[in-house]
Amino acid sequence: MKKFFVLGAAVMFCLSGIAGELGETWVITKNGKIECKKVSLGYNKARIMKENGQKETVAFNAINSFSLNGKVYDKLPVYENGQPGKQSAFMQLIKSHGDLSLYKLGFHDVTSSDPREISFQYFLYNGTKMHLKLNEKSLANICLNFGVTEDEL
Repeated sequence: MKKFFVLGAAVMFCLSGIAGELGETWVITKNGKIECKKVSLGYNKARIMKENGQKETVAFNAINSFSLNGKVYDKLPVYENGQPGKQSAFMQLIKSHGDLSLYKLGFHDVTSSDPREISFQYFLYNGTKMHLKLNEKSLANICLNFGVTEDEL
């Protein structure tokens, strides 16, 4: 009985280690990659708790990308009328295929009945250049090509 308990405890310990690695959290700044225990996003900056427990604040303009809850967010230029605008946004990377990457951008639609509701736009980027802004029809075709289901969006 004791051997079974020890074996079960060892298996649970190994599984917890695997689960901890799946939710890897990090931030990439101009100075390099920072491994984190926790990242909290504020209005203009991110509050980071490093693996050693040290806390740090990093301005959004210094962050190139970050991972949070197993999702990767890259800072990309927001295009207006087919031209890169002055603003950048953190877009969630859905999947990459060759040189192209499928991104999701959440925003608040002030014209909707609930302005707190988050709507999403989808984009296809080639590196940091927007290749295509997706509508419902093109999103369905891209999802087929990328092997992504609508549940993954």
